[in-house]
Amino acid sequence: MAAIPSYRRKYLIAGGMTLALAAGGYGLASFLPPLGPIAGTIAPQLYVDSLPDAQIPLTGRYVLVDAASARLYMIEDGHVRDSMKVIVGKPETPTPALKSVINYETLNPYWHVTPDLAKTIVAPRVLKDGDAYLTMQGYEVVSGWGPDAHVVPPDSVDWKSVAAGQTQIYVRQQPGPANSLGHFKFDLPDGNGIYLHDTPKKELFAQDQRNLSHGCVRLEDAPRLARWLLGKDPPAAAAPEQNVLLPQPVPITISYLDSRSQTQLAALQ
Repeated sequence: MAAIPSYRRKYLIAGGMTLALAAGGYGLASFLPPLGPIAGTIAPQLYVDSLPDAQIPLTGRYVLVDAASARLYMIEDGHVRDSMKVIVGKPETPTPALKSVINYETLNPYWHVTPDLAKTIVAPRVLKDGDAYLTMQGYEVVSGWGPDAHVVPPDSVDWKSVAAGQTQIYVRQQPGPANSLGHFKFDLPDGNGIYLHDTPKKELFAQDQRNLSHGCVRLEDAPRLARWLLGKDPPAAAAPEQNVLLPQPVPITISYLDSRSQTQLAALQ
């Protein structure tokens, strides 16, 4: 076999190394597809599918709430179109991970005070300050949560019994500037009492740690989410509890993403 001149050996070695690097890169991309979108080599949906429990669809609208970072993502056709800060549950009342769907948005919602808050907060304040506390907060006692519920006179309630946990009552807060749900509410049929809602306490979104609620998800900019879900401005609503049907149901996932998944989600913007 004839000897190969030194200058030709250099070219052959360089060419072999290039081919080896190319083959190695191809193999790495084959075994690690989540790296693809960073290099722009594969469809974004493969990157989306790597998010645990998210199951983000390739087409259509989708809402993802990452309770770990207290942030909501509006996703359309596999890409993040918008996002906002949210407030999620306290450590003792954490927001649960769940999958559901948003069918409609409620304008001017009532806030139905939970029985434990009626016992621990409302009843003691009524015993201290009288009916004036209910008027100041926009609270009214009702016969139930159904559409046929009627208002019950506060002086007919045994507030000591309510505070002692011996009697359960139904209290709702009327729509208005002080309403704890603000101007918008987004029910989740599979949420077991968990829903998304507006809030008048916007100053809380400036905090880095936003696990402050009793489990429901408070929205930094509820009107923005309402417009995105409807595809237009929501109608003006004068009556309480006006439900506006969405053009089509929008799936929603509430999850606790790890740092790797949060980085992957950021790449979809």
